[in-house]
Amino acid sequence: MTDFAADWLDLREPLDAVSRDPESIAALIEWSRPQAALSVLDLGCGTGANFRVLAPLLGEDQDWRLVDCDPDLLAGGDRRLQRWAAARKLSARAEAATLTLEGAERRYRIEGIRLDLTEGWERLERRAADLVTASALLDLTSAAWLDRLAQRCREWRAAVYIALSYDGQTCWDPVLEQDGWVRERHNRHQRTDKGFGPALGPDAPATLAIRLRELGYWVMLRPSPWRLGAEHDAMQTTLLSGWSRGVRQLDPRAADWLTAWTEERRRLIDRKASRLYVGHWDLFARLP
Repeated sequence: MTDFAADWLDLREPLDAVSRDPESIAALIEWSRPQAALSVLDLGCGTGANFRVLAPLLGEDQDWRLVDCDPDLLAGGDRRLQRWAAARKLSARAEAATLTLEGAERRYRIEGIRLDLTEGWERLERRAADLVTASALLDLTSAAWLDRLAQRCREWRAAVYIALSYDGQTCWDPVLEQDGWVRERHNRHQRTDKGFGPALGPDAPATLAIRLRELGYWVMLRPSPWRLGAEHDAMQTTLLSGWSRGVRQLDPRAADWLTAWTEERRRLIDRKASRLYVGHWDLFARLP
């Protein structure tokens, strides 16, 4: 499975939080209200950003399994969760692999699980979940992996909330001549194998939506784009570097014009003259 650096996850977390689709969130909250206690499986959790967004919105008693293949991200996430709890005046108690955060009207039990999602499903299948969630994961996965995910959710009768899946749309302002070439090659790179088999890239959200509908789910698929302004210069620079590197790996012949394009883009970002739109989808699905 693809690795992500903690500093990149920290950089994107505030933008992710404000970019989520409010209608999907509202539907998730409405679904969760009758639940006395909620069991949540968070796939590819990174440092726990998905928990920090969703936990305050859901029920009073929650049991989370945070799953990631990177032990450093899980350890860093544990420290971030304890700081998050302290800022909200929640007590924190660690016992074995479980962190319990508790306040007057809230209790969260959080288990960090180190697991490679490309091959380790057996450990997850032993316990059902009420809600399966993830963020910025779907576009890395294959059709076969998504089919297994949908089947497992249906067997558990779990709701599904997956946020911020890349949709293939990027738009820089001001426009440069090579923008379309970079977007096309970046999207091709998105479909290379990220460890799950041939990745679906921008097609993944619609693919999962169709599969869940076939299994009897009611599905909501809503846009959740990033809109990056001049104040997001660090984010723009990081995306620019990553996209340029991916295009160069895919098409070494692009080196000359890609270098010129990247340098001009970086100049615009440094001058606070750059804007960037990056499209995403949020998916919420539940059984009738």
